Formats: sequence, C-alpha cells, structure tokens
Amino acid sequence: MADPHSTTPPRETGRVRDLQIPELLWQLHEARRTGCLKVQHGESTIKQLWLVDGEPVFARSNQHADRLTDRMLARGLLSRSQYDAAQTLLTNRGLLGKRIGELLIEAGLVAPVDLHEALREHLLRILDAMFLWEDGRWEFEPGAATSEPVTLDMSTEAILMSGARHRIPLRRLWESVGDRTSCPRLFSEDQTPAGRAALAAILRLEPSEALWLPQFDGSRSLQAMLSDFDTDEHELLSILYTLRMTRRIELVPPEPRPFAAQR
Repeated sequence: MADPHSTTPPRETGRVRDLQIPELLWQLHEARRTGCLKVQHGESTIKQLWLVDGEPVFARSNQHADRLTDRMLARGLLSRSQYDAAQTLLTNRGLLGKRIGELLIEAGLVAPVDLHEALREHLLRILDAMFLWEDGRWEFEPGAATSEPVTLDMSTEAILMSGARHRIPLRRLWESVGDRTSCPRLFSEDQTPAGRAALAAILRLEPSEALWLPQFDGSRSLQAMLSDFDTDEHELLSILYTLRMTRRIELVPPEPRPFAAQR
C-alpha cells in the first residue's frame, strides 16, 4: 500500500484501495497540483473535484442524493412546496441555460446569502463523502479548470478535519494513529499559544477540540488521554489523524520508567 505520508507527487491514476481519498487529497495539496480529480466508485458513481494550487475549489457528483435542492430541503432552507417548484426549474434548466442557484434566486425561493452558504456545505459533503470509500478508481487531469461563481473556500487541512470528524469511522482513525502508548507531541512551531491558536483556525476546530492542543506536548500517552472520564474517543482520534496526516504532530514512544518505579 502507498505511504499516505509520502511527499512524492501522486501518479495520474490509481486505485482507492492503495491510496484512499484523504491521503490522495493531501498529496495533491502538497504537490500544489491544479486540475480535476475524477473518482469512480462501483459501476456508476462518479465524482469530480477541481483543485487550484492543491486547494479544492469545486466538486460535482452524478448521484441524485448529492443534488443541491435535496440538501436544502433537508436543512430547512426550502419548504416542500418550494422544493417541488425547484424540481420544475431543474427540469427546464437546460432550456434556460442557467445554473440552478441562479434560478432559485430569480424565483425568490432562496436568498443569495443562504444559497452561498448552502452551496459551500453542499460542495464539502460531495467531497468528504468520498472519504468513506475503500475501493474504486481515480484519475487526475492536470490543468483542467472550472469557473464557478461559488467555490469551496476552505483549506485542505480544514476539509480533512471535517471529514475525520463526520465521515471517517473509528476503525480507520485507529489504523492511522496506531499505538495507544504513544505520546502525541506537536512540532515546536505549533506548541506556543500563538501557534496553537493559528492551528485551531486553520483546522476550524470546535472549542472542545481546540482544548486538546495544549495537551499534545509529549507528556501524556494516548491511553492516558482516553482514560479521562469526559474524553470523546472519536473527537480525540479525529484531531490526531488530521494533525498526523498534515505533519503537525509526532507520536513518540513513552520514556521508559526507572526500574524502581516499575515495581
């Protein structure tokens, strides 16, 4: 299996079983690639992700479950009657030559600010849903561009953190983090209060997540952190998974105790 922490720019094609989507996304980011990543899962599911200088900017899916209007209905941004009206607009979209967002605004079904927020969340969900895939094929077309008015506008680090938080199962997080006896330690530039604050902002950490950062000084083992009565295991492992992939942390073995202390 390919090393997910390798700095070597990825090939133009590959299998998800050998290099899963979060690791592939980070390698494309580190290589500052610009182009379109196309991923096929199963016989018919196809998703496309456009990157500029290694940062994801737009995504598309051929799955009905990934339609913007369905997501807006689920979030309460469209009522059932508005959703039905939106489906009529979708049917006529090809004749009108406009994007669905433009049609929704022109029809008074959604405010521009709500549409932009929904679009960004929609793009993120299309992308991070691929984090669950354990098989499929991908190919990268260098230089391919897209000109969309609304882009993801979210750092790759924050995308990975969001995917770890919401999508990646605990089993896969443990596979990446590994030994419970290891002691998480941030690299020196992130250990200062200013460094931790900047890191929390880059990853868009929730307040409870940011509280873990001062503890990543190499003095406590992962097992000790998990033994705290209020520890959320998935939350802790999601942070460690993301920090390790983005090369912000090292997991060091515990220092051996003196012989007398072991008795």
